[in-house]
Amino acid sequence: MDAPAPEEVLAQVKRILADPGFSTSDPMRNVLLYLATHGVTQPGKPVKEFEIATNALGRGDDYDPRSDSTVRVVASRLRSKLAEYYTQDGVADPVIISIPKGAYVVSGSYRHNGHSNGASNGAGRGLGDSSVSRRAALAAGLAAIAGGVGGFLFGRHTTKPEVAWPVTTFWHEFLDPEAPIIVFSNPKFHGTAATGLRLPPFAPGSSGPESVLYTGTGEVMAVRDISRMLSRLGVDARVKRAQLFTWDDAGSSDLIFVGGQEQNEPMAQLPKLEKFNLKPESQAPTSIRGAVVNASPQAGEEAFYVSSEDLENGTEYAIVALTHGVTPDKRILLLAGVRTLGTEGAAAAICNPTILEEILQKLGVTAGGVVPSFEALFEFRIRGGAPLDPKLRILHRRNEHPAS
Repeated sequence: MDAPAPEEVLAQVKRILADPGFSTSDPMRNVLLYLATHGVTQPGKPVKEFEIATNALGRGDDYDPRSDSTVRVVASRLRSKLAEYYTQDGVADPVIISIPKGAYVVSGSYRHNGHSNGASNGAGRGLGDSSVSRRAALAAGLAAIAGGVGGFLFGRHTTKPEVAWPVTTFWHEFLDPEAPIIVFSNPKFHGTAATGLRLPPFAPGSSGPESVLYTGTGEVMAVRDISRMLSRLGVDARVKRAQLFTWDDAGSSDLIFVGGQEQNEPMAQLPKLEKFNLKPESQAPTSIRGAVVNASPQAGEEAFYVSSEDLENGTEYAIVALTHGVTPDKRILLLAGVRTLGTEGAAAAICNPTILEEILQKLGVTAGGVVPSFEALFEFRIRGGAPLDPKLRILHRRNEHPAS
């Protein structure tokens, strides 16, 4: 059976990039478009991780795939997202786009036997079987797609990308005069890799003189995403682990806390949130573990939002809260997932123009306006150990007022 013609693959890539399900992740969109472009312009030539990192994800020339798994993580999420797309919005699409495991290449195939509409007869063809002129035409088409979706631009970025108004409006109070401090959790766990690491207090009678400072992978990814967002806005954020943070640092700075209160000790000195909190294991009912507590459930809301025990394929929740800072003119942003992937998802959400626009619209904030204090509950679907499809479940406007 013939493979889809390059024109069909191009049309399908365009259809996928236009799908709302792909609007929440520029990295996935950029990688898909880059691989499709590479297949047209350089057929048969393998793509290396370094090329994807520097040309599609904006990484520098110092990118080292041996110590940085960014490309592999994005590719894995893209494979999962493509599979999900073809079970939902793309269930009737005639051409299936995939990225086979073990290779960085876009592959096209027909959903059913026979040709899709417009397919010509002849030998099986893929992106690599076009003539030079045909490849040039297809590359031009892909360039038009790139411009239309506002994502990847061919080659290295040489100009500062335009930033959407929801991003500048949400983040503008964190931009000056002092760069904000990002405080990430690094609690001291007791035990070993063999016996298991656990937060104190641990089981009576257990021993564990060994201890290790630990930061979850989700918190690491969250710090990366926020730092990159602030960098796009012209700010180099300062980053401190919770064990080294002091409130003397905070007198003249906006703060961004990454990680839950039990793991991010300085958060214990903050005013309690009005509506949401992460449920401690010791809090009744003890049968519920790993949940967000809703202190004031309204109609249609639940008292507990419980994360799935399956850490690879389940449901995760996170709290995002914006409050006033140590002084009235400063702000504090809290990002706390029930588990580490929730924190990662929360950071990705507040760096996403579409999600930020939804938050601002619900708060009645227009472009350039002041964002009031709020608390938000987010839900994520976990697929393959990655948070996907952020959903704003509840948005609560805080009652606090800045000191005069």
